[in-house]
Amino acid sequence: MDFKRHIIEMLGLQDVEIEDIKRSKKKLKIEVKVRQKRSECFCRKCGQQYSHIKEWVLKELLAPPLGIYQKVTIKFFQLRGYCEDCDRTSMAEADWIQPKFDNMTCGFAEVAGRLMEEITCEGVSRILFTDSKLMWRLDQHRMEVMLQFLKLPPSVDLTYLAADEVHFKSMKNKNRTGLVAKRYTPHFVTNLVAPKSGKVLFNAMGRDSKALTAALSILSPGQKLAVENFAVDIHEAFISTIKTECKNANICIDRFHLVQKANEAFDKVRRAEFKKAKENNDNLSRNMLEPHRRFILMAREKELSKSEQKLLDKLRKHNESIHTAMLLVEYLHKALDKKNVKSFRKVLTSWYWLVRESRLEPFKKFARLIKRYRRNIEAYISSRLTTAVAEGLNNKIKVLKRMGYGYSNPISFCRKILQRCGFLNHLSINTDEFFFKWPNPA
Repeated sequence: MDFKRHIIEMLGLQDVEIEDIKRSKKKLKIEVKVRQKRSECFCRKCGQQYSHIKEWVLKELLAPPLGIYQKVTIKFFQLRGYCEDCDRTSMAEADWIQPKFDNMTCGFAEVAGRLMEEITCEGVSRILFTDSKLMWRLDQHRMEVMLQFLKLPPSVDLTYLAADEVHFKSMKNKNRTGLVAKRYTPHFVTNLVAPKSGKVLFNAMGRDSKALTAALSILSPGQKLAVENFAVDIHEAFISTIKTECKNANICIDRFHLVQKANEAFDKVRRAEFKKAKENNDNLSRNMLEPHRRFILMAREKELSKSEQKLLDKLRKHNESIHTAMLLVEYLHKALDKKNVKSFRKVLTSWYWLVRESRLEPFKKFARLIKRYRRNIEAYISSRLTTAVAEGLNNKIKVLKRMGYGYSNPISFCRKILQRCGFLNHLSINTDEFFFKWPNPA
């Protein structure tokens, strides 16, 4: 009897009696036949015990693995009785059956759900010998239920936040006649990140002020005012939203994105000079300015080998515009390397003068961008805060997307990000009770 009681407890069953157990060591399968206890069957409406048994309804349920037995099936005889007080016939309640999916126990649903936090639904279906579509529906339902319990842990440091977008998918445009156009439009997810915790706090579809506002909704008004530093890329929609929502935050422009803009300006100069070299049959410039060499041209001097430095020195002597553009990029790096705002401003003033003297239009346009966001760049100089953690999480999200062979459902993708990179999982939300009774969504 003790063995049977332990089996009932390990499978997460309640108020049942085991009638038979069939095991197959070759197939690693076990079938447990159970019946509801007559004394524990009550009317769902009035709570009185059933006066008559109408019938025993047989149900076949999936149960969590039991030791070496990977496939466990429950043959459950559920009582259908008659209540004299209510003058009605109904099924006796069994709390340990998953309410949304009546072909599995709550224990099985939670075991499968925790596995799907780490691997794909297809992988879990192979491990638990079930249908992958059923696992996908279970995973969506579980994340929906857990969203009700999603709260930021007190240990999360909210004084320093970051926001960045990650690509969701590209979809074809449709013109006014309803026909599909050739051009694709990329769609993004905006993630709100706590860099010190390395977690995504919340997210929303889009890459605009509306998306960031929705992502910031996870924070209370007091938490928003407590934000001291906010790192973002050069995106006006994000910056204006942060100024409105987090009024006390210093907005820091990320260095990586700033240098990326400088490299784009340099590449425009390279392409213009490459075109001139082809027209003038300048073989040296044409060979050195080919597209595959642009990464060498934009690299910092300390990152180049001696042979690469010799080639660049030769190009600099030969092409004045490329020489000037390379100097501007290197000088910008020196300005961003400064440890205080005063020395940064001094170097930046000299950099502005070099840009004016160079007469390179791409860099003049880039200089106007720096003037516009100079205070935000100075906030980076003072704090040295970046979106590096958010970019690292983006790589993790891209791996997640590749594991699932792409996502077509935006809601599912956003929740999966929170599950894999945030707090929408059993490590942050206590789901131990889910093994025995599953809460219904509100």
